[in-house]
Amino acid sequence: MAGLPAKPYTDANYLQADKNVQGFNNALQWAYENGYRMVIVPTGSYAICYPRTIMVTQNNMTFDFGGSTLKVIYDSTRKSPFDTRTGVTDFYNFPGRDSSGNDGVSIKLQSVTDSHIRNLILIGDKADRSFTNSAEAAIEWTYGIQIVRGSSYCSVRNCTISSYMGDGISLDSTGFFDYAEFALGLTVNDINRTTGAVIPATGKTLVSQLLTIPTTGYSSFLVAGAGYSRQTAITNKEVDVAYYAVDNTYLGYYSNKKIYTPISIPPEARKFRFLFNNETNTAKNMQMTLKFGLTPHHNTIEFNEVYNLHRGGITLGGNYNIVQHNSIHDGTGVLDRKPIFPDPTRYGINQEDSYGDNCVIRNNLFYNLFHGALVGCWTIEIHNNHFYNLSGIGINLYSLHMANVRENYLYRCQTGIGLMDAHLPHAHVNIEDNTIAYASNAGLGGTGYDVYFYGNTLIDTNSFAMADDDTIICRGNHFVWTDQFSGIPTITANRVEQCSFEGWNAQREFTLKAYEASDSIFTNLNVRIETRNGAKTAENVLFRSSSFTRCILNNHQLSTRQRQVQINGSKLTDTVVKLGNINTPEESPLTTLNECDLYVSTITYMFQGEFNTGVGRIEVNRCRIIIANSTFAYLLTNVFNVASTIIFSIKRSTLTYTGTGRLNLQYYNPTNKRAVRLFATSRNILRNINPPAPEAGIVIEYDPDIEGLAPPTDGVWFKGDIYGNAAPSAGGNVGWVCVSPGPASDIPWRASAARIRGDRVFASGRVYEAMNSGTSGTTSPAWPNGSGATVSDGTVTWQEVGPLAYFRAYGTIF
Repeated sequence: MAGLPAKPYTDANYLQADKNVQGFNNALQWAYENGYRMVIVPTGSYAICYPRTIMVTQNNMTFDFGGSTLKVIYDSTRKSPFDTRTGVTDFYNFPGRDSSGNDGVSIKLQSVTDSHIRNLILIGDKADRSFTNSAEAAIEWTYGIQIVRGSSYCSVRNCTISSYMGDGISLDSTGFFDYAEFALGLTVNDINRTTGAVIPATGKTLVSQLLTIPTTGYSSFLVAGAGYSRQTAITNKEVDVAYYAVDNTYLGYYSNKKIYTPISIPPEARKFRFLFNNETNTAKNMQMTLKFGLTPHHNTIEFNEVYNLHRGGITLGGNYNIVQHNSIHDGTGVLDRKPIFPDPTRYGINQEDSYGDNCVIRNNLFYNLFHGALVGCWTIEIHNNHFYNLSGIGINLYSLHMANVRENYLYRCQTGIGLMDAHLPHAHVNIEDNTIAYASNAGLGGTGYDVYFYGNTLIDTNSFAMADDDTIICRGNHFVWTDQFSGIPTITANRVEQCSFEGWNAQREFTLKAYEASDSIFTNLNVRIETRNGAKTAENVLFRSSSFTRCILNNHQLSTRQRQVQINGSKLTDTVVKLGNINTPEESPLTTLNECDLYVSTITYMFQGEFNTGVGRIEVNRCRIIIANSTFAYLLTNVFNVASTIIFSIKRSTLTYTGTGRLNLQYYNPTNKRAVRLFATSRNILRNINPPAPEAGIVIEYDPDIEGLAPPTDGVWFKGDIYGNAAPSAGGNVGWVCVSPGPASDIPWRASAARIRGDRVFASGRVYEAMNSGTSGTTSPAWPNGSGATVSDGTVTWQEVGPLAYFRAYGTIF
């Protein structure tokens, strides 16, 4: 009967709604028995109710509702005449597990092939629920349409489904017959592939006892998991199967059948054995469930609108199923102003509590939800979906063996793409060509995966992190920060290749935690160079073959360990290389540029120190510096003027001024030159540049690493090593040769001297290094001779690092 009653509903309303459900079932059965394969419902509105379900159990049947509306009538505060419980007042729990009954399902396609639901408007019980009892918000067991028990090649199309407490559409991972918690009777044996006989094992193999195939004539089955993770405990995630007839005649053998993959059953087979490779424990629980007749497979959910969700929109289970061209939206309670589901696993599509192989989610629209798609075991394809305005995760990947996440657009999701732990061997995910815009973070923190994150565009992402694994590479991705973004974003990846990082308009400060960045482009950025474990460990960073335009490259230490940064073979345009140390006196940062091209058109200096303590070093080796800016002032400047906190070295480089006339160059800013401990310039070529006169006590015009005015005073030297004389003259010597190896030092021990960690002194013919900062004692300690031995001296602990290197002059100059 068409027509929808108004609340409050009477018993007569429920009885009529139940008759409507029975009428639909009767119409389907009559049509099928009389040779019809399509049922078209007269256009109208029809009340339905729980617990009876419209059952599509006929193959090759299309149920076309012609745009009709089916609405569940429901009352949370009044007992349904079909609720058989006595002495209860929690009427909102009917039907479902809390009322000792089955879930409430409006339409179910069960154990059918090629049957279809079309052109239906379906409204669930959430629309009528009152939520006067706060516990009602936790209800999650009413469903719109379910495809269950191995149904295949079915579809739900052109439907509008809303207001269910569980899911609007559910593909459940149930088989025609589930065979679980059975005794395998494992023995350490093998199976003869020719005879099917059980034979002694020659490797790591276990064989099951003979198992019985259900007698209903199934042509195939698959091995699924058990428990929450549904992965099985099989080591290889594969099984071998040997088949036998009713009289134990051997019929044949299948090898290496992956879990969740169909395994064919010969028609004559009535028994079978499993063989498990790479297994030795006969008491092991393999956590298997056998799905005879398979789980739902090759079904399609398309061109539907699923909205006003409570727990979720679509459950995706089974194998080879497709969810495409659907609009899934509004699970925030705003549409109907009703309480939201209290657990954070609210979603548009869910495979977290289900499982399957090679399912596809493509060309769908998700918006106004908590999570978009939660997907899990075993493989999945997520392609060209649009996710908008999600307060949770756009795409979250659970226990998977393989996922392809391609060409999706994720806009204003709290997390773009999340990654949980894999729990499966050789698991990998390909995340390619996606756009993630205005996400707080991009996820990807899970372990156990090989992650291929290629060709993605991330706009205004606050946090992006990949696993701590050198084989996982951030490659070919584009990171952009617009003027709308506030804060300091962080990108964490051990290796970065062929990526671009860009700040729009105003220069953007961001933190890059990486060990290697190669063939990448940085534009308009203040790059805070850090490492993943820098707070605990001294680590190195390498930039190679990269380009920096209008950037600051800041190797800055604040409560971190010493960091050494190398920039090799790169191009720096109007970019400042900055080195700093704030309140961390025991650590000494180092930045080195090797064979780089530096171009100046707007900036007035290229290198900057920012030290209130400690000392740092900038080295420029074999670089080409092109200066076009006539107002360029000096190579080095300092933020603070703390004495002797920076060492600068430039050698074997070419500096060229391309402007009019000649450039009068200053090596360092004279207003804060007190910060410069040493400025070394050696073997450089200057074109159209007038250098300054070297300032005694600060500037040296030689390379102190290989030459000096006296024997070396630091470093470790080996017998026969040569240190050149930086001021050779007639009658002098060519240099000095090491005749006794060890560390060099020219600082003797002194009483009551302030020391920092890493300082070296010599005493009694040996060199000792301070293991901590402190002040030496008033009398010299008893210096130990043993290698690595330590001694306390006031508040300083010294460690022996070797015998003092000894040098002799050589090569008299005539």
